[in-house]
Amino acid sequence: MMNTMADLHSEHLFAEPTSTTTPALDPIKERTRAMAGSPDDRAQYVLDVPIAFDEYRRANKYIDALLARAKVSKKPGGLWIIGEGGRGKSFILERLLKRLKPVEGDHRRLCPVLYLTFEARPSIGEIYIRLLMQLGQDPRSLKGLSLKELRDTLRDAVKTTGVLLIAFDEAQHLWILASRKIKGDAGGALGATLKRLYDFLGVAFVFIGTPPLDEIRRQDEQTTRWPGLSFIKAFSYNDEYLGVLATLDQCLPMPEKANLIDSELSKSIFDSSRGSFRLLKMLLADAVRIASRKGNKRISREDLAEAHFLVHCSEETPFGPVPLN
Repeated sequence: MMNTMADLHSEHLFAEPTSTTTPALDPIKERTRAMAGSPDDRAQYVLDVPIAFDEYRRANKYIDALLARAKVSKKPGGLWIIGEGGRGKSFILERLLKRLKPVEGDHRRLCPVLYLTFEARPSIGEIYIRLLMQLGQDPRSLKGLSLKELRDTLRDAVKTTGVLLIAFDEAQHLWILASRKIKGDAGGALGATLKRLYDFLGVAFVFIGTPPLDEIRRQDEQTTRWPGLSFIKAFSYNDEYLGVLATLDQCLPMPEKANLIDSELSKSIFDSSRGSFRLLKMLLADAVRIASRKGNKRISREDLAEAHFLVHCSEETPFGPVPLN
């Protein structure tokens, strides 16, 4: 039998919480803990440590403003974070999710941020259900509900749990490119629903995706509801990149610095990572793991050469050849 809205209101909407939230350590303590760990622990720290390059800082500052507006405004706005894979979009999202983890109480969950990611275009009902499940809704109570009932339940749950922002990762799957006939409404039925949902829920929206998402944003006039834009580009070999390397050199969980900003070494690192923040993190993480296993006090060109091979499967590296035997 289908649950009615009255049934839902009489039920305990949120499952009894089990506390899984742990307080975040500050960067110095995290580095100290990694230094005391295994080579794999050290490598994982390198992958996880946040590094505030310019666009990272800009996007996070804008997100902070969205969160502040969402506390006082029913239409706080939104942000588009757009870039090719490996440019640093996921690091911005990870910082947001780590800073604003759900807080479990005796009778309800406080959840400032909801997060969805997509591999294909979802249905409207799927979006509602996935958001409700993040808020602790028992999926059995959702069976058979109409879209309107799901939407109304979501509105009540968002209010109860203090949601301020919803992040949609791989958001290009939410929209369809506009044809000439529908130019100005690139989202189709799902896009129209997202616009109504934004107006209905009164929380900020953040869309994260690849460059086709920018074309969609520019084609659809209704996306002005969310005016913020952060375009994450590949690094160039410049002062900003050297600043990132200098910061990483201080953060690496090794007893001694590697002098990553040395003119020759920094250029080799740039050539290996191809301007990609993700590849840079992977390269340095593997180099730290290799150096730690050898008992070295700092990473060397030889460690970086081996790391390049592990990342790219190529023995010809910017740091010198890697023997395959």
